[in-house]
Amino acid sequence: METTRFFPLGELALDCGETVPAAVLAYETYGTLRADRSNAVLLFHALTGSQHAHGYNPSIPEVAPLWQEENHEGWWNAMIGPGRPLDTDRYFIICANLLGSCYGSTGPCSTHPDGTPWGSRFPLITAGDQARAQAALLDHFGIERLHLVGPSVGGLIGLAFTALFPSRVHSFITIGSGYQPSMDHQLSVFEQILAIELDPLYLAGRYPLDNPPRQGLAFARIIGHKAFVYQEGLAERARESTGDRKNMLTWYTPTRNTQSYMLHQGTKFANRFDANSYIRIADMWINYDLRTITGTATLEQALEPCRAAGIPFLVFSIDTDACFRPEEQREYVRQLQRIGIPAEYHLIRSEKGHDSFLLEPELYAEPIARFLQRGNA
Repeated sequence: METTRFFPLGELALDCGETVPAAVLAYETYGTLRADRSNAVLLFHALTGSQHAHGYNPSIPEVAPLWQEENHEGWWNAMIGPGRPLDTDRYFIICANLLGSCYGSTGPCSTHPDGTPWGSRFPLITAGDQARAQAALLDHFGIERLHLVGPSVGGLIGLAFTALFPSRVHSFITIGSGYQPSMDHQLSVFEQILAIELDPLYLAGRYPLDNPPRQGLAFARIIGHKAFVYQEGLAERARESTGDRKNMLTWYTPTRNTQSYMLHQGTKFANRFDANSYIRIADMWINYDLRTITGTATLEQALEPCRAAGIPFLVFSIDTDACFRPEEQREYVRQLQRIGIPAEYHLIRSEKGHDSFLLEPELYAEPIARFLQRGNA
């Protein structure tokens, strides 16, 4: 059984100019760290993921009641463990909950100095803030250099970490991610934020945690979920009617299984996540700009430290991904190679869309295992 631990960051100064006192990072580790600290892998989770990537963790009292049954199993169990690509007999894997999330790291659900939840007062978090917080966690372990793995939003944070701390990175594996958000996604996230804001229970983000705006959050998830699944295969995933119209609808009865499926996904999600946390992390995504994070004028300048450090990239794209489209990721690889960064590219053919890395990790296993072993972790 896995245990979530909490690392005190202390007073945290953010890129936005605000400060969060007594911040903490929730994290889990798997495997054993060598005496010379040479076998570490830092794993970043996706938008609404958690630090619980492997094993079974039935309870985190600090985040109840959001820790639902679907959180209990590690989100990447098939990739982590003895003999698996992230081999716990070989590597020491660290996964931390993002700042602003609701699974133990300091965020909108945490207590403000005035004794009430931060709510919408919780400041804007950047990917640079996330990278620096996790670098502090590595300092706690005495880890100077390691491998990075980042799926989805985690790939954006991993890229920020790589650009900010190139001397600490052996190699970087990015899955279903990129180097900038598309305009389609920026507009989709704005629609999702509107869905939450327009819920009467949102109360400008100052809602009591025991009476959150679940309908607005469920609606936001339904809007966003369209980009996470391959829509041509949605009917296959929605073979059974699972929606409960009493949760969201008043008179309309779903006539298609796909409608019921989306209702089910939205209402289930709204029971396990916080609306303000969703806004904060989604906002971090759509405002992602590596040039701003690194204080440079061009992408080439932002990535130059990675080139100078000789950091190899392994880039996975998913042919049915609507969040980070393959053409965008091919351009990402072209940019890397043009600058002189070694980049290995794999296009994964899948009927699962963006969620492929969660649902069929076996498609990614061999290149990841080979890439890490080549780095002599």
